[in-house]
Amino acid sequence: MIQLKYRSDIDGLRAVAVLGVVIYHAFPSIIPGGFIGVDIFFVISGYLISGILYKGHNAGNFSFKEFYARRIRRLFPALITVLLLCLAYGWLILLPDEFQQLGKHVAAGTLFIQNFIFWQESGYFDTAANLKSLLHLWSLAVEEQFYIFFPPLLILFWKKPKLLIPAMVVLMIATFILNVVMSIQNNTTDFFLTPYRAWEFLGGSLLAWWHYDKNHEEDVPLHRNALSWIGLILLGLGMVFIHTEDPYPGWRALLPVAGTLMLMEGGAGGLKGAWVNQKILSNPAVVWIGLISYPLYLFHWPALSFVHIVKGESPNPGCILTALGVSMILTILTYYFIEKKIRHNKSRYILTLLVLAFITTGGIGFLVWQQWLPSAHLGQDLIKVSAAIKDNGIQEKFTIYPGTQFSKILRIGGSGAQTIFLGDSHMQQYAPRISHLLLQNNSVSRGAIFTAAPASLPVDGLINPNWNNGKDLMFSFWNEIKKNPNIDRVVICARWGGGCFDHDSTCIYNGLKCSDPKAFDAVMGKFKEEIQSIKNNRKKVYIILDTPTGDELHPRNFCVRSFYSPNNHSPKEVKIDAFMKKDKLYRKRLIEIARETGSEIIDPLPYLTLGKLCLIANQDGPIRCDESHLRPGYVKDHAIWIDQTVAP
Repeated sequence: MIQLKYRSDIDGLRAVAVLGVVIYHAFPSIIPGGFIGVDIFFVISGYLISGILYKGHNAGNFSFKEFYARRIRRLFPALITVLLLCLAYGWLILLPDEFQQLGKHVAAGTLFIQNFIFWQESGYFDTAANLKSLLHLWSLAVEEQFYIFFPPLLILFWKKPKLLIPAMVVLMIATFILNVVMSIQNNTTDFFLTPYRAWEFLGGSLLAWWHYDKNHEEDVPLHRNALSWIGLILLGLGMVFIHTEDPYPGWRALLPVAGTLMLMEGGAGGLKGAWVNQKILSNPAVVWIGLISYPLYLFHWPALSFVHIVKGESPNPGCILTALGVSMILTILTYYFIEKKIRHNKSRYILTLLVLAFITTGGIGFLVWQQWLPSAHLGQDLIKVSAAIKDNGIQEKFTIYPGTQFSKILRIGGSGAQTIFLGDSHMQQYAPRISHLLLQNNSVSRGAIFTAAPASLPVDGLINPNWNNGKDLMFSFWNEIKKNPNIDRVVICARWGGGCFDHDSTCIYNGLKCSDPKAFDAVMGKFKEEIQSIKNNRKKVYIILDTPTGDELHPRNFCVRSFYSPNNHSPKEVKIDAFMKKDKLYRKRLIEIARETGSEIIDPLPYLTLGKLCLIANQDGPIRCDESHLRPGYVKDHAIWIDQTVAP
């Protein structure tokens, strides 16, 4: 088997990477950019794996079989352990819908396609990231996808060595440019998919070529101390100044990538390497953390995720520290008693057994996903809770047309007079009722058009930077109004009280931060102008007031969570006064705008209250699928307050 000369400072770099990620996931305010540790891993991986390829090529004994056998021995033992433990613990404490999703992610984990799965799942109605126990495996999928295509590509260029490095440089520059462009256009795609991350691996590959193919492995780089110090500073800057809200990776990933490359180059020359590499990165304690970094990375996130599932969005620090302690114990046990023993096992059957175990683990995940292996908790009440959470298919039976980058146009019903629905997800939630009313309409009957985008208030110039879709929403709406003379009714609904004007809001209206009290009057003034413009186009306007929202209304609160099991629980009564107090300002102003513009107000509250209490459930279970959206099944059968918007 091909071996590279061991460099303890690279294990030290692994420690920096994994500690950054772990601390960020546990206490993000301490190291807001700790997630760049993944980029450090990518560069190190590109360097080490490419070094194996170059040395094998130069020695003339490279073997694909040996290369992938090495990867299996390295990856499978700890990964199988984590996946099986997650399934076992998930079976014990998860609700049926949560366990089903975990099975899907386990199955994807054994195919190394988790990044595609999480990319497809990302969206406004998606489960929160910290409730996905295997979310962190997207990076492992990216790495393995790169190593499916990269070694054969090198084989092609080995026969034409003069083209090898120019081709790699071109690929690195091209994928970096693609990454920067995509970080602006669609940050989620840029984050999860391999083509936009390839340049990070290729940076490490080029450094490996310099060391192992061009025989500079033992060189002592000129100014090596300066290189390492600058590299360390770049990593520090990245961890401090890069934030989750920033488009990433994009150009900002240059900080961890360049920093890692400088540190690895500065540490060349063995004992003559830079002071940072010898005294800090090669410190025995740091190196030890680097050696266990792989199982630590695998275990820390599921442990934290299960804490969030049981304790909610903001668990106390004691729970977080306990989860980290448990993950460290599991890491040490896995490293010494599973990973090391299997990696160095000389049995000729070990690879076959690992592959069979891996396939079996994926098969179990698939059975869980298909609900052939149910969770431990199948009480009728918990099944109803699980069904409510899963019930979010709001666009069924609609014909979907592309609108703009962030919005879609949904159509249903006849081609006669048209009602257009404008707003955010609180407007979209009414689609099942409209579908139910209009699906059978003939060609000359009324039809409906939905122009809605998540987290977008229907005010031109109002931008939510987390979604960047407000301008697209209004563009789509006015485009429909101009080109479709059959539109005679406009229905508007949005979650006005959903944080746009809170003190910590990041929303912006025409350069004015919406946390500024002046923003509310400016936005509402613009909204009134838009309503008047719609009225001037001879359209009838309905404004739907919002439904009660709040964490206490989430169907998950229908059960008591513990670290042993979820139990049936009757949720606390929720008084309508709290919602009315929170949304009083918005409701009052919208009613005034309706009166001043001659629009009609539709108020769902009389249908969603029982005396002074919020309606939270009926015979089918919770009436919401999360803390703010009515479940489609309930809307279809009970949201009669919007029927007038499509009545003949």
